[in-house]
Amino acid sequence: MSDRIDRLCEQLRIKLHGIDRRLEALKGNNSATSEKSRHLVESQMDSVQQRIFDRRHAVEAANASVTAWIEKRTVFAEQDASGKDDADVARLEARADEVEGYAVAVFELAVAAADEAAQAALEALLARNDAEVASLQHGSAKRRLSSAFSER
Repeated sequence: MSDRIDRLCEQLRIKLHGIDRRLEALKGNNSATSEKSRHLVESQMDSVQQRIFDRRHAVEAANASVTAWIEKRTVFAEQDASGKDDADVARLEARADEVEGYAVAVFELAVAAADEAAQAALEALLARNDAEVASLQHGSAKRRLSSAFSER
């Protein structure tokens, strides 16, 4: 693989590991009902949303590149079928450049997907916290009502 693709693989690995670490720390905090924890999750979500917003042009370009590659893939497959004995080096180099460009575009989309997944997980943490708080409040209100009626 080219150095560029190797760097992208490593960046994606680092990004995914960082997202996983942050999400585990937030989930493991177990004090998600506190305002401080909620603020940390919301802050992390804001950061991810900003990253998604900042990378939107790169994602659009990557989508266009992937679409273009899919259209060219048939042409390259037909060229390969014609045999490589008479293939010229320039054509093979151009093909390698195209395929590497496709790989880079797919990595860009993978990074964007990782950010989207992180945002969804953070939203899920907040939603679960809201549900648990509501459940605790509902249970507490039921107990108070039950106690009030049993005292009569």
